[in-house]
Amino acid sequence: MKNDRFHSLLGISKKAGKLVSGNYSVEKYMKLKKLYLVILATDVSKKNTFKKFVRMCEENKIPYLVHSTKESLAKAIGREIVGVIGITDEGLANELLDATKEENYGGE
Repeated sequence: MKNDRFHSLLGISKKAGKLVSGNYSVEKYMKLKKLYLVILATDVSKKNTFKKFVRMCEENKIPYLVHSTKESLAKAIGREIVGVIGITDEGLANELLDATKEENYGGE
């Protein structure tokens, strides 16, 4: 996996009930203003899913990440396949953002 800490945090978020997955659920929670972070798989449809969720995130001022494949994200949360994940806890969202910074910048 690309970043074990990132994927471990996704699993913790799922077990804690602080994660929603799939287009419908993420869109629903976004409209309810209950998301602190959206994670898009690197291999989601760029034409539809990617553009739709990036636009919605920008409109609602929700940070988003493009990280891992659908298969890797799904494995981290115990599903078969998932392209979009929403985090409903601010603390976990910040930890996930920090995990990607560590991956990209060596922890600085």
